[in-house]
Amino acid sequence: MDRLLLVFLLTAFINLINTLTRSSRLSGVRTGHLATAISLFGVVYLMASFANTLQAPLLASTVEHVIDDAYSQSLLVAPGNGATGTGIYQEALASLNNKLRFVILGASAGTVLGILLIPSFVTSFSNSIKAFGRTGSVFKVVPLILLPLLRPGSGILRFRLSSLWTIKQILFRRMATPGGFLYWNLASYSLWTVNVLSGLFAGALYPEFRSTAVLMASIVGNASIVVNVMMVDPVLAKVTDSVARGETDEIELKQIIFYLALSNLLGTLLSQLIFEPVAQGLQLLTKRIT
Repeated sequence: MDRLLLVFLLTAFINLINTLTRSSRLSGVRTGHLATAISLFGVVYLMASFANTLQAPLLASTVEHVIDDAYSQSLLVAPGNGATGTGIYQEALASLNNKLRFVILGASAGTVLGILLIPSFVTSFSNSIKAFGRTGSVFKVVPLILLPLLRPGSGILRFRLSSLWTIKQILFRRMATPGGFLYWNLASYSLWTVNVLSGLFAGALYPEFRSTAVLMASIVGNASIVVNVMMVDPVLAKVTDSVARGETDEIELKQIIFYLALSNLLGTLLSQLIFEPVAQGLQLLTKRIT
């Protein structure tokens, strides 16, 4: 398989899991085992973490090949600091830009798939929680997840679509929770989507200190996490607890989960716009410290 296509699929999978993360709260509320739901989803999230460990080196090696080949040729034409301004290097940068934007497109594709799978995931994950309650072992739940592959219609996985009434309620009901947290989620998710990619591109823009530029991307990634933890997650937790206590209707939590997923999607689209500005900002910061 082509390396770039593999990175695309890994990125799509990572964003699929990220989109489904918050819907695990709904499964916890429905089953009455919220702590178990959060804990079990950690097992699912391990797969995304593993995909992430594969994605990063594959991306880095792709960038390294582009930089090394083009930069070596450019140094023959324009030795010194002028190498990055040659036509050869600028052409390589344009090619790399397109490749990294293709990876961002994978983030959008994975998020769309995640939105479509939310109803099925909530039902299937609720079944997983119940199965864990009966068996008391994650290792005994896994075969029940794989069972439909051998006997369709059995096991705990279920394909499900939202009812027309639920869709109308989600789209047209006035959400009681103030929507400001959605804008914070949009900002944080767009930054989280581009942080590594922009860091790699910043390294290509400033190849003399590309390792430093790549490491600078952690500033953007950590900033996005801080915004999410402080401005988004507490709102979701508050509504989840309220629904679990029976003080708020479940449709409120469904709306928040849907709009957060939609905000994730818009964040991946916004990341196409901010990808280069963030990379240029990281390049400037790298120049300042070097």
